[in-house]
Amino acid sequence: MKRDQVLENAQKAMAARESIYGSPQVNYERQAAFANIILKDKLKPDFPLSARDMVMLHLLAIKASRLIETPEHEDSHIDIAGYAAILSEIA
Repeated sequence: MKRDQVLENAQKAMAARESIYGSPQVNYERQAAFANIILKDKLKPDFPLSARDMVMLHLLAIKASRLIETPEHEDSHIDIAGYAAILSEIA
């Protein structure tokens, strides 16, 4: 798939998901809050996970590990492009 098509598909996927799940900023803030509760005994008190951290965890941990198993899977490439775009918006 050409890079323009990957980016176009990522834009469509992000728009569709935002219409279902709401703002990425709010969604990742919620995820960070859950992760901070779950990991409270493992994190430093003055350094909780942020919404930005959650995007990075999704991008790096989930998608990269999936691409190791199936490097040609186009959906993972599209999702990485989408996560990179979201990362640029999240504080």
